[in-house]
Order: sequence, then structure tokens, then C-alpha cells
Amino acid sequence: MATTEDRQQTPASKKNGAARMALRYGPFLVAAALIGGAIAVFGGGGDDDDASSGGGGGGGAVVTDEDQLIRSGPMTPQRAELEGKTDVDFGPNCDTETEKIKLPMVYAPPCVVPFEGDNGGATTPGVTGDEILVIRYETDPARDPLFAAQIAASGAEVNPETAQQTAEDYVDIYQKVFETYGRTVKVVPFIGSGAGDDAEAARADALAIGDMKPFAVIGGPSRQGPVFASALAAEGVICLGTCPVAVPDSIAKDNSPYIFNNGQTPNQAAALAAEAIGKLAGPGKAELAGDEALQAKDRVYAVVHYDTPDGDQEEVHESLLSELDSYGIKPAVDIKFFLDLNRMQENVRTWVAQMEDAGVTTVIFTGDPLTPAALTKEATAQGFRPEWILGQNVLADQALFGRTFDQEQWVHGFGIGLNTSRGEEETGDPFHIYDWAYDARPPNNTYNIIEPPLRLLYIGIHLAGEKLTPETFRDGLFRYPPTGGGATDPQISRGEHGVWPSIDYGGTDDAALIWYDADEPGVDEVGKDGVGLYRYAKMGQRYTLGHLPDSFEEAGLFDEASSVTIFKTIPAEDVPPDYPPPDL
Repeated sequence: MATTEDRQQTPASKKNGAARMALRYGPFLVAAALIGGAIAVFGGGGDDDDASSGGGGGGGAVVTDEDQLIRSGPMTPQRAELEGKTDVDFGPNCDTETEKIKLPMVYAPPCVVPFEGDNGGATTPGVTGDEILVIRYETDPARDPLFAAQIAASGAEVNPETAQQTAEDYVDIYQKVFETYGRTVKVVPFIGSGAGDDAEAARADALAIGDMKPFAVIGGPSRQGPVFASALAAEGVICLGTCPVAVPDSIAKDNSPYIFNNGQTPNQAAALAAEAIGKLAGPGKAELAGDEALQAKDRVYAVVHYDTPDGDQEEVHESLLSELDSYGIKPAVDIKFFLDLNRMQENVRTWVAQMEDAGVTTVIFTGDPLTPAALTKEATAQGFRPEWILGQNVLADQALFGRTFDQEQWVHGFGIGLNTSRGEEETGDPFHIYDWAYDARPPNNTYNIIEPPLRLLYIGIHLAGEKLTPETFRDGLFRYPPTGGGATDPQISRGEHGVWPSIDYGGTDDAALIWYDADEPGVDEVGKDGVGLYRYAKMGQRYTLGHLPDSFEEAGLFDEASSVTIFKTIPAEDVPPDYPPPDL
């Protein structure tokens, strides 16, 4: 095997002094989560069959018995049922039919009995009787100018005032509808001291944040998630959502209960990718290649995969190769790359030549959303038109980035869609929640990145109970039952629910199958009109591990009639209940 190293009018938000000082950096945090966070960690990993946590976290044993976990938490409908209680009053904010709080989204958590009395005061650093301190990490674009330029080109709205306002407005909504046991979440910005790929700056920032004694951090250095998350864990600070970006299972496990990804862990995404590739593009003719001569040849594979200089990705990559081998797939070329925007053009030129020399017909790409643009354009320049398969990735499955890839090349392949099928803008949860509360659109178009980690924070607090610590927060997230699974709402769970073969520190459980339609017009994920959208097979049907289809026909791949790009009307199972908005 050859190897290459390589709003309309919106409500005024209450901003503290520190937030005002950092406003100019706000949009970079959001856009970095959109793009920089996509240069994610697709490696590390490990065999997480142990039911205990250890390492830097020191969080003690993880409760894996679901009934025991529910019984140990706040009173919910699930706990009441286990204990045979039928007269529990869950208060006016509980929908007794769904047994969830009156939040108009599929992901509303179970009701809890409204809190009254003394919450016990301070329980852990960052938590007092009145307040929960959360840091919102922001990167200084002046320290990463080339990367900042890539962000500016994405179409993400760069407006510091509206980015900060959007985050604060979501906090105001969730403070009203979630149970926080007498405490108010306070979000304070922190400006990073280095570029997104500076490991030493990431460690120094984690130490500085540790001195601030917060409960949790949202956001982080875009390309040093493992370093930053592990250093925060050593300080006893939770790294949440867009903070770790995509930290591998082993790091999350070893630092439990301090690291929680927004989406799947890289290990989980790799397992789904290997199953999809093995079942749908195993040994056989390269029928989807853009070159007719290649279509007649037996598949010869190359894997192009992102890594870091520290080799954070190697273990997951080896796991992917092992899984592919079980389907008879043995790549002839293995190209490992580090994200270096200055040398990208030089690198892709070498990769394409190497793949052509090896007779590659089929390229499996696992990594970021920026590299495929350069890679596919160079392939065209060299007359190389293979099959393209999109494996585990962050945001490369979004039209926002697919439009930057060589359009003729990208239609000759398929992949896993970790993100969901899309509905019209107003049907997405973050937009819908904001419009529901304020009767207005969010003031910044990156609301899809701003809102989810805040919701994750509130769900953990809501289901933790009045004694809030990192351990009870983890248990709160683990109590949340598997929810979703529709085409526009992926299944989400954490903990031990039988979805994965080991304890789940990720979020999303499933994936769709997708291909790119270069001729389809529509808006992208930040509302920008254009041509080129991903098609979701079988109307966006999603699959958990072990349940992907066995053939192209069963999968519905490249069958436009049974596919969807953007739902005009979202599926019935994804339609949320309707409730009166909170009094803000």
C-alpha cells in the first residue's frame, strides 16, 4: 500500500461589558464552527467496551442500567412509571400527552416536576445557587488570516452584533422553558490566543479558562479539539457541543464526564461509512466512474484521509481500514494529509498523480469540506475521472461546500449524509424556535450552529436535577431517551441505549445516503440561492449501524423519483406540536 504524508427587527439582548468587548470576534466563532470545526477530528478512538470512565475525567463509574439511571434523577414521567406513581403534577409547562416540555420541537426533553425550595447553593466550580457560568470560546481572525478568508467565502453572515445577539436570545428562550432549578445560565465570551491549529495556544487557553472556574465551554480552537478538550477536562471543565468539535471515543471516555460531541463521534461515523461502502461499493466494476474506460475495470481503491501531525486520527483510520477489509476492500493507495491551505494545491497535484499511477478507479474521502474542492478540480485538470465516495466527514455533505467542488466530478459518486435532509428554512428547529418565541427570523444566518450546543447544555441541566455537577450533567444527558430518526430530525441519544456497541459520548445515531445533483437549483444551508444540491435517497431515510441497505436498488441511490433535496412539507413524524410562546 502506498502512503503519502502529507431579523428582521429583533429584541434587544442584555449584553454585559465583557460581551461588548468581544463582539468583533463573535461571527468568527460561529463561522469557525461551520467551516473550521469541519476540519474535524476523524481519528483517535479505541475500544470503549468498558462501563467505567477514567483518565483525566475521574468521573467514576458510568451507570449503564437505564432504569437505575432514571430512578436516580429528577422525577420524570419515566421515573413515575417505574415507581408506580400516577398522581405526579408536572406543572403547566408539561404536555401530558407527549410527556415532554412544551417546546415545539421533536427533541423536547421529558417533563420534570417544577422545582421549589433550596437548590443547595454552589455544587461545583461555575455553579452557585443563582448562576451557571458558561464560556463561549471565540477565535481572533487576525491570528488565522488565511483560515478567516476561507470562512468569509462560505456565505456565513459575518456580523458580530447579530451573532452575539442570536446566542443571547436563545438563552433567554431556554431559560423560560427548561427547568434550571433556580439558576440562570450566564454566557461569557473568551477570545482565543492563537490560530485554530495552534496546540500550545489551545492548552494555554484551556488553563486560562480553568482559572475562570466555569461549568462548561462552548466553542473552541477549530483544529485542536482533542488537545483543548483534554486540557479543559484536566481543569474540571466540561467541553460541550462545538467545543470538542468531533473528539474520538477514547478521549471522551478517558475524560468522562467532561467531553460531549454535538454529533457522532469519529469512530461512530467511520463505522457507518465502512458499512455503507462495503455493502454498496464493494469489489466489482467501477460503474459510477466519470471515465468510461474506468467503468469497465474492477475497482481499485484509494483512501484520502485527514490527520494531525500528532496522529490523532490514526486509530479511527485503522478501524475504518479493518472494517473495509471485512468486505474485501483493500485500498491500493492510502493518502494521509494535514490541512495546510498554503500547500493544498501542491499536495493535491501529487495525490492525483499517485492515484493515476496506481490505477485507482474509486476514491474514498474522509475529512473536511475544503479539501475536496481542490482535489476534484485537480483531478479534472489531470483528466482523472474516478468514482467518488464520501465517507465520514463534517459538512462535506452540505450543498454550501458541495457547490465549491468540481461539479462534473462530484456527480460520479455517493456517500453517507451525517446531516439530515432539509426542509424549508422556517421548518428547521433553530429557525422555528426563534420565530416561535420572537415572531421574527434569527438575526444571524448561522443560527443552525449557534443554537444546538445551547440546547444540549439546557437538556443536561434539566435532567440532571438540582445538584448540578459534571457527573449529574452527564447522567442527565444519558437519561435523555433516543429521540428523532425522521428524515429531517436524526435520532439523537447518549449513554447506553443499545444503539452502539459501547457507551455513546456522541449525539447523532444515524445517517442517510446521498449523491450530488449539480443541476438542481435551491438555497444552501445559509440561505444562499444557487445551483447544486445533495439528493437524499429514499426520501431521506436514515439508518443506524447494522441496518444499512445491501444494494443500490434497496438503497434507492441515483433514483431521482424516490429522492429529495429540500422538503417543501416536512414529514408528518417530524412535525412538532404547537404551543403558546414564552413570555419574554
